[in-house]
Amino acid sequence: MRKILLLLCIPFIGLAQTDYELEFNSATQDYVQMSNASSVIANKIAFSMSAWVYPQANPSAHSGIMGFRNNTDADFYLLQLQNSNNVEARFRGSSGLNYDIVATNLLDFNQWQHLAFTYDGSYIRLYKDGALVDSSAATGIIGQNTLPLQLGKLDWGTTGFYMTGRLDEIRLWDVALSYAEINNWMCTPIDLTHPNYNNLMGYWRLNDGQGTIAVDQTANGNNGTLMGGTQWQISTTCFGSTTPSLTYVPDDNFEAYLEANGMGDGIALNDNVFTSAIDTVAYLDVSNQNISDLTGFEAFAVLSYLNCEGNQLSILDVSQNIAMIYLNCEDNQLTSLDLINNTAIIQLKCQNNQLTSLDLSQNSSLTTLNCRSNQLTSLDVSQNSALTSLTCRTNQLTSLDVSQNSALTSLGCSSNQLTSLDVSQNSALTSLDCPNNQLTSLDVSQNSALTSLVCQNNQLTSLDVRNGNNINIDHLSYPGFKTENNPNLTCIDVDDVNYSTTNWTDIDPQHYFSTNCPPSAIQEYPTTKELLKVTDLLGRETKQTNQPLFYIYDDGTVEKQIIIE
Repeated sequence: MRKILLLLCIPFIGLAQTDYELEFNSATQDYVQMSNASSVIANKIAFSMSAWVYPQANPSAHSGIMGFRNNTDADFYLLQLQNSNNVEARFRGSSGLNYDIVATNLLDFNQWQHLAFTYDGSYIRLYKDGALVDSSAATGIIGQNTLPLQLGKLDWGTTGFYMTGRLDEIRLWDVALSYAEINNWMCTPIDLTHPNYNNLMGYWRLNDGQGTIAVDQTANGNNGTLMGGTQWQISTTCFGSTTPSLTYVPDDNFEAYLEANGMGDGIALNDNVFTSAIDTVAYLDVSNQNISDLTGFEAFAVLSYLNCEGNQLSILDVSQNIAMIYLNCEDNQLTSLDLINNTAIIQLKCQNNQLTSLDLSQNSSLTTLNCRSNQLTSLDVSQNSALTSLTCRTNQLTSLDVSQNSALTSLGCSSNQLTSLDVSQNSALTSLDCPNNQLTSLDVSQNSALTSLVCQNNQLTSLDVRNGNNINIDHLSYPGFKTENNPNLTCIDVDDVNYSTTNWTDIDPQHYFSTNCPPSAIQEYPTTKELLKVTDLLGRETKQTNQPLFYIYDDGTVEKQIIIE
């Protein structure tokens, strides 16, 4: 089915062909008149009218471009030149209330420009070349009217105001086109596959090239009659010598999203969008669209923000998007991610993928990195000195060097295979989350800004929290202080025993606090050592517990231990 659609649309988007326009001369009173086009939008609450305009002169105080005017001063809309190159967009509903936009010095003589005039029931808006010029509050409807729609002329009583210049691609809609729609369809011929084709009340391509009839492409049949000496000319607009550039977008869901958001070519499922519709887009959120292929994304040349989370992507090529500063590609199926060319990136969220490696050596501006739940066996952040937040939990890391990340405030490295972790150079650190590793010691005495420490489920034998600011860590600072499931840990070095005992309750039963723990509260001894006896502080042999005891071994060593039962 998609190939059939593509073949039907080739003449409109892919092949250069002769296109025509109409030339008007006010001296010979040239114009085009439609028998009753004004009635096709009668009693509707919205409209849009648009045209390509090439003014050459302004022979009088007013010069009609397109529209109609009722002598009763009700039920009309128009676009006209007013006093030189001022443009007037005017709407008067059945109530007789007048709504007017006059844009001074708007039109450029002797060159093409696109004008669009819209009404949505609340506002009238005037656009030039896709840009909003002005808007004004408005209300009301156009009532039933039998006045003709005219191109190149507007009537007032017995007086006709004629234009000198050229017109092309005249369109009349019963909806208010959006900014994106105006921009994307300016150079797009309209056919039956166009998403808003049914809203076209009149469409005069002015591409007939001969004869005295300007055919209405819609089913309304409001053909125009050429009056005076109106001449056909070969078009010099984008419908003539210029063929719009296309970008290939093979994924139906991606293309559908672009079309629905004014970034397509107006033709559904033809595997193409206009390059001009996307190459100036800075923000793109295609999250949760069931997209499996982002081919075509490379044409977003100035994109700074991309959110493509929650899709089915196995490949993501961002090598051409060098302006990107934010990338969220989480919850996909990515096995690799090349960011070598993305030197401006500041935030990267790539969690919940299948990444086995991640090269961040060229991303010195990176401040936020979330790469959790991948398959990383190593992670080098030595070139990311601006990093403030690092989340790399649930990977396969055996080591992690954060010594070059002095700006780091948050570190989450849980559920890896770390045996050591040095955070002595991370003085700005406020949150450390490192549970479910194989850490045997942890020293946060240099981390005076710390407000949260979680180190459960490790193999700790020593933990030093004497940072001079323990009061920043309490049970109200979620997740606070947690050391459970460290069976080899007894004594924890702290600033204030009373404070820690009161506020840090998520600990094992054998854990206690001290301002000066022994070098090691529990030691692992070689199997060759044999315990000879246990004595109390006075050297008396004892079997009591819950007190300091001396353990004397056959190799001459003596260790002081505390056993809590």
